[in-house]
Amino acid sequence: MLDVTKLWDKTYLFSPSFTSFTRSEHIFFWTAVVFLVLGVAAKIVVWYTEAGRPKKVLFGRFFHLFLTSGLLLMLWYGARVEQVPWISAHISALLVFVVFFVWLVFIVSFFWRKYRKLEESWSEQKIKQKYLAR
Repeated sequence: MLDVTKLWDKTYLFSPSFTSFTRSEHIFFWTAVVFLVLGVAAKIVVWYTEAGRPKKVLFGRFFHLFLTSGLLLMLWYGARVEQVPWISAHISALLVFVVFFVWLVFIVSFFWRKYRKLEESWSEQKIKQKYLAR
């Protein structure tokens, strides 16, 4: 069972840990790896998407979100391994997750408000160009 009570403990949040790695550090590391893999996958989608398509913009935003968050978490993990005092505190990793979720809210709001309309108009424009070229 997931224990989130330590997230409010000031010793856990603000002090660097000089003991062996806990389960939360391993979870942060593997989350960073998953974020980096998702960032690479989003970039591959961007490369193979037609120019001007809104899908390219959406996945470009996901690429930047996942790559930045993954690299920052890896930087935190490296600081944790090297026991850098302020950077290796757990509050730093949790702040990366807070920024990740705020950034994700903006991307999801773009998806719900603008993306579907832009994708629909892009496909209509593509059909028009197909028949106007004849």
